[in-house]
Amino acid sequence: MKFKFISKYFPPSKFLKPSHIGVSFSYSNIKAISFDKTLTEPSLKSVVIPIEKDSIVDGKIINMEDIVKNLLIVRKKFNSPFVVFAIPDELVYVFATSVMISPKSSATESIAFIMEENVPLPLDDIVFDFAPVEISRLDLEYKVSVVVAACVKKELKKFIEAFYKAGFEPVGAIHESQAITNSLAPKKLAETISIVHARKNRVGIYLVKNNLVHFSTLRSISDKNYKKQFLDEYGKFLDYCLKYGIGQDKPIKSVSICGEFEYAKKILEALIDSPKSTNNVKLSNVWTNIFKIDQHTPDIPYEESLNFAGPIGATISDIN
Repeated sequence: MKFKFISKYFPPSKFLKPSHIGVSFSYSNIKAISFDKTLTEPSLKSVVIPIEKDSIVDGKIINMEDIVKNLLIVRKKFNSPFVVFAIPDELVYVFATSVMISPKSSATESIAFIMEENVPLPLDDIVFDFAPVEISRLDLEYKVSVVVAACVKKELKKFIEAFYKAGFEPVGAIHESQAITNSLAPKKLAETISIVHARKNRVGIYLVKNNLVHFSTLRSISDKNYKKQFLDEYGKFLDYCLKYGIGQDKPIKSVSICGEFEYAKKILEALIDSPKSTNNVKLSNVWTNIFKIDQHTPDIPYEESLNFAGPIGATISDIN
């Protein structure tokens, strides 16, 4: 199984791998994009629809009526009803762990058994998926290292409900950090990297190994002392990675930054000036896995494209 998104909760009963739209949500807007993934120079169609203040708070839909109203606007702009959406980072817990599995046991049941050790919610209140990253045999059992993504079930259901009310067919969902990674990280990336997703009011930092998010942290952040607040959180992130994630033998080779351009620039400047940062720090190329930027000029200006990493990553995620 290759973990890309929690598609088993959205089984496509009437269709198989339809062309779909990628959608992401933030506190201020809904972003959507579509393109033909089979073309070397695909024609892009994209929209950014503003939403009312406090319609989405901490990743949760608060004003269902406003979200449905604006999803209806999105629906009118695209030919396909099928959608894969990015689940906001605020609703997802991503962690790495190991479980013992016997030949007759279920990996899913083994992971569910240890879920409450890693997620501060009852098992009945979450849905989860996982990806094995290493398997070794110990006597009659197997030790399996996995990366798990667990999502708040009731909040996820609200997004599904909103899509159906707006005339969409949700065929899959992927947590935001992995969607962004799918967009920015070259396929079969062997290096360990970090990705920073910048917004006006919060920043997400992800540890990525072998194209898979192993750990993510999220911090609310304000305009005042934005750089200082970010560097404080990034220092904690590096400390955690050294202790639990990568160790000295697998250092972070590069940092890739995306999100709202104004704040992505601030983070770039902060990391360049920071003694803790790697030398390879850059603003991202969200088209990395779609076309060669030196051979094809996309319709979306570069500054705007940095904020489309989530919906782009959702669009290129295959349906399991």
